[in-house]
Amino acid sequence: MDPDRSLGLYLKYLRYEKNLTANSIESYKKDVKQLGLYLESLDIKDMGHMDLSVFRGFVKWLDEKKYANRTIIRKYSSLINYFRFLEENRIIDIPLSQFINAPRKRKRYYNILSMSEMRQVLDHMETEKPADIRDRLLMELIYSTGARVSEVEGMMLDDINMKKNEIKVRGKGRKERIVYINSEALYCLDTYLGGARQSLSFSKVRGTYSGDRHLFLNSGGRGLTARSIRNIVKKNVRLAGISKNITPHSLRHSFATHLLQRGAGIREIQELLGHENISTTSIYSHMDITRLKKDYKKFHPRAG
Repeated sequence: MDPDRSLGLYLKYLRYEKNLTANSIESYKKDVKQLGLYLESLDIKDMGHMDLSVFRGFVKWLDEKKYANRTIIRKYSSLINYFRFLEENRIIDIPLSQFINAPRKRKRYYNILSMSEMRQVLDHMETEKPADIRDRLLMELIYSTGARVSEVEGMMLDDINMKKNEIKVRGKGRKERIVYINSEALYCLDTYLGGARQSLSFSKVRGTYSGDRHLFLNSGGRGLTARSIRNIVKKNVRLAGISKNITPHSLRHSFATHLLQRGAGIREIQELLGHENISTTSIYSHMDITRLKKDYKKFHPRAG
């Protein structure tokens, strides 16, 4: 079977069998397509010719591109899952997935905002124009809920329960969970829904209001994309005079770290973040241990 056809079957499997989100499917597609380009350079037109030596050549080809460790690990994971699919469907004859070991993950410390920096960013934001009101809500809501950028992108009006201070979000694998809105975010949400969103929903080109039900709209009345959300976060952190490389995911980490620092338990944070595995959440306990060590050295009379 040729690489393009096998990729097409795999993408259908991810969508209909694994029920993955569009963003996850697109990520798998890019990684597998890259393998396809390499096979094309070798004039390999049948996935049945894929073996360990070809994969090693592909890995060497990737190394030349100087990808970050995290990116390489993701590509390994994508391809191992792809090879499992090919094996199970007898598109390739050898158990490639069993012979491949992903490189070890290097420790990564995420950029986060301190509590004072978070206040600095929010206090610096304007709230005069409809887009300004939307952006303030966006920042408040990510910090209030710890939602992923894909979850924020997919928030719909029907998902909001203002009486209970809750929003339903769809996480990885389209699994639903409830996140909670604090009082500041609730006030911003009420302001946004009170007029700013309606202004954004009006299209000057069409001369009509958009029927789009996404919570966050762009100036054309359509739902904000993940890329737009990232740009809004980066812009407002920069305007507040903070030089850190902060993304929506950084705000998610800030949310979790600040909860831990104020006494929340790891299990509770796991639930709020929508992590399936507690080991994923354990990074925050390590971050807090680092802070505790600094405080110990600073305040203990015999810490030296």
